[in-house]
This record gives sequence, C-alpha cells and structure tokens, in this order.
Amino acid sequence: MKNLKAAAPSANDLKGRLEFALRVAKEASTLILRYYQSADLAVERKGDSSPVTEADKGSELLIRERLAESFPDDAILGEEFPDKIGTSGFRWILDPIDGTKSFIHGVPLFGTLIGVEFASRCVIGVCRFPALNEVVYAARGSGAWWQIGDQEPRRARVATTTKLEEATFCTTNVTRWYKIGRGDALDTLLDSVQLGRGWGDCFGHMLIATGRAELMIDPAMNPWDAAALLPIVEEAGGHFVDWNGEATIYNGNGLSVVPGLKDAVLKILKRTFEIDGDNFETLEEFYDEVGRVFVQHPNWGRNLDALNDLLRNEYGKPMKGYTIHWKNSAKSRRQLGFPETIRQLEAQLKQCHASNRKGVQQDLKQAQAGQGTTVFDWLVAIIKDHGLGGEEADDCVELILE
Repeated sequence: MKNLKAAAPSANDLKGRLEFALRVAKEASTLILRYYQSADLAVERKGDSSPVTEADKGSELLIRERLAESFPDDAILGEEFPDKIGTSGFRWILDPIDGTKSFIHGVPLFGTLIGVEFASRCVIGVCRFPALNEVVYAARGSGAWWQIGDQEPRRARVATTTKLEEATFCTTNVTRWYKIGRGDALDTLLDSVQLGRGWGDCFGHMLIATGRAELMIDPAMNPWDAAALLPIVEEAGGHFVDWNGEATIYNGNGLSVVPGLKDAVLKILKRTFEIDGDNFETLEEFYDEVGRVFVQHPNWGRNLDALNDLLRNEYGKPMKGYTIHWKNSAKSRRQLGFPETIRQLEAQLKQCHASNRKGVQQDLKQAQAGQGTTVFDWLVAIIKDHGLGGEEADDCVELILE
C-alpha cells in the first residue's frame, strides 16, 4: 500500500473507526461462539495445510459486509478472502479467528483481530476474545485499554521488569523454532526466564500489553496476525517488533516485549555464525569453511557470486538478520593477502572472457606490485554490502572481525 501525503489521520477518523471496530468485533464474537465447542464443527484445510472453519469465514464476511456499509472507500486485507482496494488511505487488516487450532480444540485463548492502517502505519488495534468476553484495544495517541465483560475499561500497561530471570515468556508453536533452525535461541530463552508457557497467538501478545507477562515471540507471522497487535502493545508502553528490532508487521515474525528486556531478547534472537581464520589459508578453503558453517552443503556454488547469493538468504540459510563473527581475522588478512590474490587473478586470467581480460590484467599488475585490494578485502566488502550502509542492507548482516 503506497504512502499518502497526509501526515496523520484526524482524531475523529480514528475515533469513529475504533468505535466501529469494537462493535463489529463484538458482533463477530456472537457468530463465532455459535460454532465454539460444537460437536459437528467442520474443519477444512487451506493450501498451506492450516485449518479453517465456517466460523473463520463467516466472521470475516460479516466484518467485510459491515465495512462496506460504513467505510466503503477503505481498503481491506483479510486472511480468508481476497484484498479489497480502497481510496481513503485507510486499510483494515482482519484475522477473524487468530488461533484457529485453539478454537477447534475448545481452548478459549483464540481472538478476533482487527487492525487499521493509515498511510501504511498501524493506527488502531482491537483484539477481542469471544470465549473469555474480554477485549484489548488502542488507537494512536489514546492509550491502550482492557475491558473484561461489562466492567469499565481499565488502562492497559506493560510490566516494568528489567531482568530476564524475572520474566514470563510465551510462544505459540515450539516446532516452528526448530523448523527455522532457531531451537538454540528458544533453549537460551527458556533457560534465562523465570517462567516459559505456551500461551500463544494473540493471547500471548495481550498478556504483554496488560502487564501479565513480559515476552511473547512468534517465529512466523502474517500481517493479519500482527496489525492489531502493534498499536496496542506500543500504546501500552511496550514494543512490537520483528526479530531485527524493526516495528513492522511485514517481515514474517514478531515479538511483543517490555522496554526493559528488548535489547537482551534481540541479542539472543540475532544468530551468530562463526568462521575461524585458523581453518583456512586459501580462498578455496574459505569456501569450505563457509559451506561447513552456513549451509553444510559442498555444492553451494563456491565462488564470489554464490557468496552474495548466500548472504541474500539463498542456499537454505536462516532468516535475515544475523552476525558473522570472523575469528582470527588478522591471520586471514595475511593468508588471503597479495600472494593469494595473485594466484586467484592468474587463475581468472586463464578462464575469463576476452572482454574482461584487460581489467583482470590490470588488477594482477597492481597485486604484483603489492597494491590494490586483496582476496581478504573482496570478502569483507561483499559481506559488508549486506549490512548497515551497504547496497543490500535489508539482509541485516553484521560482520565482526576479531
């Protein structure tokens, strides 16, 4: 969705849409509860094998119908049905039942999520728990609120905890951590916190917003899973960010965390790959080390272009946002210096296309004079290009030379 020139929506625009979202979430809850714990609930499988029920589809259709009546110019992105284009600058992002597996199994921790974007910024969030008769909601600049049943809404605020060993940590699906190769981070977190629990999906995130837990992490999230959460958690004084620390709903994962633990948690989540200069003396042996550490596959390409591809998340490397720790880099600087550079350039000269021969000859002449860049410099430059300030900085690669 493209950014609009308008700097911010009006207070009336936010108020009207928040009130609507609260009403329609309550109406959807009534529909959902007709199916909850029903003996004849029919469960279908979507293309990604995730479950969907009549309650999911029916509640999203209900919300869409009400939106067509009240805000016909607003766009809609929903989990169950195609996008609707809008012209107002507002976009509704819907997850009718977040936690469908809980819903199917009669666990009351599922919720209806309604998020609203304006100019690509999340500005409203409503999370209603039909089976609990609770709702947590927020609009930008108006704080976050928590209402239980017919009680008066109370302010929702995150906890002030600053030590991981005093924290409660929640997550939705343990197996997802291992599927993305981050079981190490999960183990570290569970060893570090006071309490770890599987209070997952939107319920876990709302535990953070209401001060009942300190950390909720999802290794896999879609925009409709996250759009309502971000403004609620932020208005409650916390952070909703991806695993790189960016406040976004579009990077495929997310966590809600209290301010006092954010940096410590992100440090644990940022994976480190260690290459050791003691293990190689030539460029070919460097490629062996990369294959061993990153992909454990001998046929990953083994050239500079393939290294670039590897850093762009190809060859099965885990998600973006990681550190390469190059131990004994001073030794590598010497081993991959001018003698090795000359050897590599001489090999290139024998194989390169005629149109590239002059450039390679010039580079070789410089290297023979002890000038220009070395193999070590080539490798460092390629890696840094995928980090802060580089042309491919979105890969969020950090290089530490030791």
